[in-house]
Amino acid sequence: MSDANIAIAKSFYTVYNEHKLDLLDEILAANYVGHVNAHDIAGAESGKGFIKSFLDSFPDSFYNLDDIFVSGNKVVTRWTCTATHKGDFFGTPATNKSVKIIGITIFEIVDGKIAQLWNNWDLFGLVQQLKG
Repeated sequence: MSDANIAIAKSFYTVYNEHKLDLLDEILAANYVGHVNAHDIAGAESGKGFIKSFLDSFPDSFYNLDDIFVSGNKVVTRWTCTATHKGDFFGTPATNKSVKIIGITIFEIVDGKIAQLWNNWDLFGLVQQLKG
């Protein structure tokens, strides 16, 4: 089970790295909830919209998985994302700056799909890079 769960978590990053938004239809549960920096994104379609918005802002995003851990039905990843700010990001117009974002995501896999995730990333560091 853990290998299958790792593959599902890795597929989540394939969405970003290869711009395969349709892959989310296969890996997100219908009742998916993403807890992203203390904000809840409820439903697979909302999750897909959030990721599309991020990719619109940072179209060359690339996630490198630095660590992967498994515990029961949870997969934990520590990652580094590199990207270029090419579009509006929550009210900040494109700066064309290259950024590096670090974070940790915990995936809860139920019946072969991501039911929930908890994603904490260095939003402060990102804002500083965009301003600097």
